[in-house]
Amino acid sequence: MRKIDKGKEPGSLTSFKRSNRTLAYRDLPPQERQSIRSSCISEQYGLCAYCCQSITVDNAHNEHLEAQDSAPNRTLEFSNIVASCQRPQQCGHGRKTRQLPLTPLMAECETELKFYLSGLVEGQTERARVSIEALNLGNRGLVGARKQMLDLLMFNLSNQPAELQFEEEETLAMFLDDLKTPDPAQRLQPFSPVLVNVIHHLLTQP
Repeated sequence: MRKIDKGKEPGSLTSFKRSNRTLAYRDLPPQERQSIRSSCISEQYGLCAYCCQSITVDNAHNEHLEAQDSAPNRTLEFSNIVASCQRPQQCGHGRKTRQLPLTPLMAECETELKFYLSGLVEGQTERARVSIEALNLGNRGLVGARKQMLDLLMFNLSNQPAELQFEEEETLAMFLDDLKTPDPAQRLQPFSPVLVNVIHHLLTQP
C-alpha cells in the first residue's frame, strides 16, 4: 500500500448530494461513479489503492473503505472511497465487506507491511496481517507479478536485485526519489511503492 492523501470531492458529486439529500451511493448514475473513480485514480497516481498495480477508469471500481452495509451514512463521502483494481479474489473484490483495520489512508500502511524483492509480503503488526489476509495480498499470482515488476524496476534503475542491500545510502535515497516521482501523465510506475518499501526497510534496519 501507499499512503493516499484524499483531496476535494468532484464538483459533480457535490452537486448531486446537494440536489439529492436522501439518496445513497447505489442511487448514483454511471457518469457520477466514473467521475469519482477518475478523481480517485488521479490522487492515487494511477495505482490500485491496495496492491499498487496500474489501473485506469475502465479496469477499476469505486471501493468503500468502510463498507456500504456497515456505514450507510458514509456511502457518498469521498473521503471513504478509493479506487481498487478489478482482479478477482483480491483487493476490493477479495475483502468484500470485511473491515480493514489498516487502510491506505493511514501513514502506517507504508511501514507495517514489509515487502521483499521475492514479491512476498508480511505484516509487522496484527492489523497489518489481518488486512493482508482480507485483501489477499499474499496470493501466488500477485506475488509473482510483484517480483516480475520489481525486477524490471531494478533494471530500470541500472541495478541488480541481489546488489541492492550493498548500495550506499546516498544511492538508495536517489532510487527513492526516482520511484516517488510521477511521470508527465502524473502516474507512478506499477508496484513502485513496493520497491520504495523494500528500500525503506533497508535504510532503517539496525
